[in-house]
Amino acid sequence: MGRIDVDGMTCAACVNHVENAIMEISGIDTVAVNLALGKADYRGNANLDDVIAAVNKSGYQASKSIDFSMRWAREKESSDRDFLTSILGLLIALCFMAYFMLDDAPTSVIGILALVLVLALGGWRVVQKGFNSLRYGLNMYTLVLFAMTAAISWTLYSPEQEMWEAAFIVPAFVAFGDALESRARVSATSSFANLAGQRIEGKHKTGDEILVKAGSIVPVDGQIIKGTTDVEQAAITGESLPVKMSEGDRIWAGSTCIDGSITMRAENDSGASRLDDVIRMVEKAQSEKAAIERTVDRIAAIFVPIVLTLAIITFFYWKNEGEYIAIRNAVTVLVIACPCAMGLATPISLFVGTTTGARHGILLKGHRALESASTIEVVVMDKTGTITEGRPIVDCDSEEALKIAAALESHTTHPIADAIVRACSNYPEAMEVTTVPGWGVRGEIDGIKHSVGKGMNGVEVRREDTLIGTIALEDEIRSDAAAAIAALPRVIIASGDSQVEVDRVAAILEIADARGNLSPEEKISLIEAIPNVAMVGDGINDAAALAKADLGIAVAGASGLADISADIVLMKAGVMHTVDALDLAQRTRANIRQNLFWAFAYNTVAIPLAMGVAYPWTGWYLPPMAAAAAMSLSSVTVVMNALRLRWSFERSVGRRAHGE
Repeated sequence: MGRIDVDGMTCAACVNHVENAIMEISGIDTVAVNLALGKADYRGNANLDDVIAAVNKSGYQASKSIDFSMRWAREKESSDRDFLTSILGLLIALCFMAYFMLDDAPTSVIGILALVLVLALGGWRVVQKGFNSLRYGLNMYTLVLFAMTAAISWTLYSPEQEMWEAAFIVPAFVAFGDALESRARVSATSSFANLAGQRIEGKHKTGDEILVKAGSIVPVDGQIIKGTTDVEQAAITGESLPVKMSEGDRIWAGSTCIDGSITMRAENDSGASRLDDVIRMVEKAQSEKAAIERTVDRIAAIFVPIVLTLAIITFFYWKNEGEYIAIRNAVTVLVIACPCAMGLATPISLFVGTTTGARHGILLKGHRALESASTIEVVVMDKTGTITEGRPIVDCDSEEALKIAAALESHTTHPIADAIVRACSNYPEAMEVTTVPGWGVRGEIDGIKHSVGKGMNGVEVRREDTLIGTIALEDEIRSDAAAAIAALPRVIIASGDSQVEVDRVAAILEIADARGNLSPEEKISLIEAIPNVAMVGDGINDAAALAKADLGIAVAGASGLADISADIVLMKAGVMHTVDALDLAQRTRANIRQNLFWAFAYNTVAIPLAMGVAYPWTGWYLPPMAAAAAMSLSSVTVVMNALRLRWSFERSVGRRAHGE
């Protein structure tokens, strides 16, 4: 898959233009353009230079993709500069506007001077985008250009009824609105920029021994083999306090060693760390389009022609009242219409939702998670490692059986396997080990077949068919489990552990429906029988159920297969994070719908007002200046509402953390 950076996109119409430009290249299979990130991903065998050239030809600025944190810093600098110049341009425009209102006979020289100053202070960018739209595809700047052209043309045609104020106030307000929107988008993307900034480019390989000095960022996932340090890992897990780590502890790429140097052994190659997976997952979620977003794109594609038609209708309707009134109302219609708010509504909310989630250790994989989270009525939860700590206390009636069990279980990653391995420091080597999902493991030790799996009285260890020992396990319930389960809808425990252990946990947590000794197939059957169901789990035996559920949530420490099958992945341990994940998904979905409602409601109300429908009752026309301000602020409102999502979610997380 190829990727390029694209500058100059402002709305859904721009996204369509870029997608169409790339799709016209021979060899391109699919294209996904991300408005919030300013990136385009494509699949096919096309040459990168051809893709960049095609996008540049379509009126946008394409370049080779660079690290997002670097690009964000560059965009922030540009945004700050544009904001200052646009404020100055708007203040000058308002001063000239006041002059025109107070002076009974303003001259064209003053009008031309105002227009030149506004264009020099950011307005020209608006005009340039309008000219580009005529060549590469209509958008909101087409409407602004036509409005300015109509105002200037009328002024030159009828100097006694000049409209200079509409000519210079419109680009001033639009430039200021663009600058505000840009600053808000930079703020909205800051979380993702910080996350991407933790990624270290390198050429490390699995097994490399790497020295990480105090104050340095860990380059790859690995295990500490020497040294002790406090580790700050907020970017990875969302945990704000440093964690003490020493020899034997696992450390994540993107973490920062605060006060001590360590030597670590890499567990993967550069570019294959958990942090890289998180960034790719977030980017994938933001690049996908929901059905409602595709509908919005189709509406945006015909929006500009419809507005142009309405402006023409407005002109002819009001022509009998005088050409000045007709022209002014038509200009107001052109100015007030705004497809940008519609185009931004979904991607900016999704961007804020996914990056906020990543900061808190919650990975939303896409729109399916958002759509499903709002309808969940039942939550099915695995027990071990999900509701419980996943560090069971091991009690075995045979030392030999424990060593055999440890030898076999050392080849798997389930919490029970980890507990058995930790309980035995010296065990033989097992060969040809295979996992039996929902039951246990089989393998050979010294050429003899052995197995470890569920039995009537616990975990049974067998040599061939002979029982040589039984392991009893008791797992501690997570401290936040009771509060979290109280905050969730109906909860069902579905576990492969013994019914006795499952009943013990259910009784403590007051869960009425608890089912033990379930195979993966039985978990799937349970999920299929329940509508609007979420599955929460961590092991291989949960993977199929996670994929089958309306919403799959993989908890911290989940197996790779469980991660792949889930719609939401939790990076932090704790049952309350399931509540947080559902809350974030629901808030993000609601925020998208709020934005879409605002965008459509704005245009539904604003355009008729601009056409003069209120005049028969109020005797009032909407002036072009007010239309320009309203159009600019509509996009800013959408972005600010998306930012509100982050603030409201973080307040909600804080209240839950304090038991409120």
